[in-house]
Amino acid sequence: MAELSTTMPLEASSIAKAYSKIKDHVHRTPLLTNKTINKIASTPRNGQAAPAFNLFFKCENYQRIGAFKARGAFHAVTHLIEEMELEEVRKRGVVTHSSGMSNRRLS
Repeated sequence: MAELSTTMPLEASSIAKAYSKIKDHVHRTPLLTNKTINKIASTPRNGQAAPAFNLFFKCENYQRIGAFKARGAFHAVTHLIEEMELEEVRKRGVVTHSSGMSNRRLS
């Protein structure tokens, strides 16, 4: 988890700033919904009323590079460049890791 003292607050202005940094590097992906999942999520349980849910799915798997984490990666690298200058980032390098989803089947 990121150190809170070094992170931008989650506000409309910080989201707009982050978007302006990455917009030229990422592909706009669709926001989809599913009537069946919405119905299941909105079904009352244990006799309690359930609110009507409309769930939305941001399809980052449609990024041109096929990655789910492209937005965060581009934002992190552009932030580093702003803070340290491009040559220093190149000198130090950037190491990443993702333990995200894989298409391989485990036997």
